Amino acid sequence: MIHFVGAGPGAPDLITVRGARLLKEADVIIYAGSLVNPELLEFRKPTCTVFDSASMTLEETVQVMRDAQERGLACVRLHTGDPSLYGAIAEQMTALDAVGIDYDVVPGVSSLFGAAAALKTEYTLPGVSQSLIVTRAAGRTPVPDRERLSFLAAHGCTMALFLSTGLLAKAQTELLAGGYAPQTPAAIVYRATWPDEAVYRCTVATLADCAKTHGITKTALVIVGDALDGHGERSKLYDPEFSHGYRAAHGAVNQQRTQSVSVVAFTARGLSLARQLAEGLAGQGHVVDLSAPMRLATNGVSPFGNLSDWARDAFSRSDALIFVSACGIAVRTIAPYATDKFRDPAVICIDETARFVTPLLSGHVGGANALARTIAGLCGAQPVITTATDVNGVFAVDEWAARQGLALLDRVEARHVATALLEGKTVGLTSTIPLEGPLPQGLACGEEADSCEVGISISLDAALRPFAATLRLVPRVATVGIGCKRGTAVDELEAALEVALSEAHLAREAVRELVTIDVKQDELGILELGKRLGVPVRFQSAEQLAAVPGSFSSSAFVKETVGVDNVCERAACATGGTLVLGRRRFPGITVAIALHETRLSFVGWSRDKEAQCG
Repeated sequence: MIHFVGAGPGAPDLITVRGARLLKEADVIIYAGSLVNPELLEFRKPTCTVFDSASMTLEETVQVMRDAQERGLACVRLHTGDPSLYGAIAEQMTALDAVGIDYDVVPGVSSLFGAAAALKTEYTLPGVSQSLIVTRAAGRTPVPDRERLSFLAAHGCTMALFLSTGLLAKAQTELLAGGYAPQTPAAIVYRATWPDEAVYRCTVATLADCAKTHGITKTALVIVGDALDGHGERSKLYDPEFSHGYRAAHGAVNQQRTQSVSVVAFTARGLSLARQLAEGLAGQGHVVDLSAPMRLATNGVSPFGNLSDWARDAFSRSDALIFVSACGIAVRTIAPYATDKFRDPAVICIDETARFVTPLLSGHVGGANALARTIAGLCGAQPVITTATDVNGVFAVDEWAARQGLALLDRVEARHVATALLEGKTVGLTSTIPLEGPLPQGLACGEEADSCEVGISISLDAALRPFAATLRLVPRVATVGIGCKRGTAVDELEAALEVALSEAHLAREAVRELVTIDVKQDELGILELGKRLGVPVRFQSAEQLAAVPGSFSSSAFVKETVGVDNVCERAACATGGTLVLGRRRFPGITVAIALHETRLSFVGWSRDKEAQCG
């Protein structure tokens, strides 16, 4: 029996347990001496014979295997990484088949994954890339014409190039010609997991220069793709609002709500692509409405007559609009309705051949950039991102805030922060909320932030302004339990809420939802208050409120009236928060407030010092 064994990427302790056992049992080892870490040979027994295949031909290698088989010896053919990737094992197995020698294959950890570990990255980020192309540049070993880098690059997904560091000038030209933008992140990982491992980050446009600068000519892996930036959407696997066979959904933390998306197409080909996008987005939890002119509107597609009327309606009810059309059609259609970058829905345009997907409006706060990357992943298009912070590789605070569920209070200061970062200035950061992950480049905490004129304050209290120009970000983590007598005016409810929030030292923007008893489902004042705050109003039955765990004040009158001894405090805690302001009474109104634990993360937004701000 011949055992083909994957040695792993380099570090000797990354070989599999099975591979290490076979090395210990082997009578003969044939190893790729130019690539495999020789420390792995320390597993062998003293009587084992070792051959270095670096100087051997295929015929010589197979002859050693045949000799071992004839003598009844255990033989291990030790390949670097995983033998199925550029391991040239197929020809060896063919030769063994020809002479009737049995063999098996033990997989190994590929350098592809050693490189991912070195980069601290995920190749398949939701909304960015769900595919990984493993290939090589054409050199002395040709590649099929249909696998030219310029063809593969058109997919825009994550790509790993093996055996290509000596051909990077040519590879760079092909990658750019195929569709990767010049500023697309790239990295060269030299000898992943070895003691002298080195990681060099660059862009597609600077790959060749980066390799030349650092003297890299071999034994390195090249990775390209937007996934290297780490700015992906949150996965469904651990999304608290997403149910699966092992966990029921529960309240979301720092997560954007599922988007309502309106998709419109104008030609038969465009409608086919629109259907594909609608199906893919619906599969990710979005609520999708697909429309087309009346002559095309069949099979569940909503018809429209006047495009301007369609756009006006979509602007008022949708979080995102997707035009499968020329950009000019989209721009002229939305022009009368675009008013405010902080309130306008995301608007995206994709050509009907699915080559390019372009965010046109609300790239950051509205999520158009992220949605464009999602769409690109669904249909293989190239996202065309034009926002200044993105093309310059600068931290986009408004996009980060939107993804973390933070309310952004100061528009002018948001521009000041972006401008400062684009100009290479340091922006201060203070936070009363715990932060995880590396601090984005350009931000400073603690003493380093003291001298900053422009800064960011993350707090539940909107009164904090520690910098001359302070961008205030407020987590939406407060659940307001509310009760009132029938017919209470919205102005009275709003005034009572403002007092309660002030007593709890909470910004108005910290409110994430209003909760009350279900007998108030038609209470116009509460419903209107939810609209003014821009938050949902949730209703609980008396039985549900009575089952909320905790110690609450009690009223016999309230229990006799609605069936539960307390409405506002129980309602505040009904979705899992911790009570921070007990029942506060106003004329005909009661208010209580609970806070939900929150976590904020910079993971994936940059690679700098750890974020520790308090």
